[in-house]
Amino acid sequence: MSSRIERDFPAALKTPDGRVVEYGTAQASIQEGSVDFKSEFVPLFKMGTPLVIVRMKDKVETQVFTGESYLSTEKMLRLVAVRDEVLPGAASAYSYEVELSGQASALIQPKIHRRLFSFGQKEEAIPSLQEFPVSVYSLSLTQLKFTCQLPLTQGQRLTLTAGDPPLLQEVSLEVELPVTFGAGDTSSYRCRILELPGENRDRLERLLRRLSLTLNKAFPPPPEGSL
Repeated sequence: MSSRIERDFPAALKTPDGRVVEYGTAQASIQEGSVDFKSEFVPLFKMGTPLVIVRMKDKVETQVFTGESYLSTEKMLRLVAVRDEVLPGAASAYSYEVELSGQASALIQPKIHRRLFSFGQKEEAIPSLQEFPVSVYSLSLTQLKFTCQLPLTQGQRLTLTAGDPPLLQEVSLEVELPVTFGAGDTSSYRCRILELPGENRDRLERLLRRLSLTLNKAFPPPPEGSL
């Protein structure tokens, strides 16, 4: 099975003309050239009936598997001689692994010293704009993940430029969640993309479309002359 496709992914069973038969989950087997569809109730089909299983993510259709019924029971259907097509929705529905170096800037709150002035007032901590390197390792149209050596907090706003030539340029982010704390001072953060100004969206969409076609494609095309 392809490592990019979930073991049990949300799916719709359809007829070749696009009529929905049932919703359920499906599992692809690359070695067997088959896809299994499961649901609480699956209509029975004769062996060799052409059918379609559509992979879905949050109601977005991302991939189509076409084949012929081979095994049909009340709760499971197996398609064989499967071919697949990655749909445009796959580019926006999933996150994809990348390796991008970048530079970020953010207002960082310095550590508060406990030195007291007269009248018992504490020293005031003034945020300063700092630039720091990051390594982006996951991308989608709405989120990205990166590692860096600067400690960030949930809700932290920052600006990021990444890629050479730049893929993302002066993109505004907000830290949603510290993901992991690695060895030494390196930490990982999941960030929400607040806006994609200028040509950022077009560049990112083109990259995600290429990645979606490469990483989601599961079954090779049929041999020439087999259709």
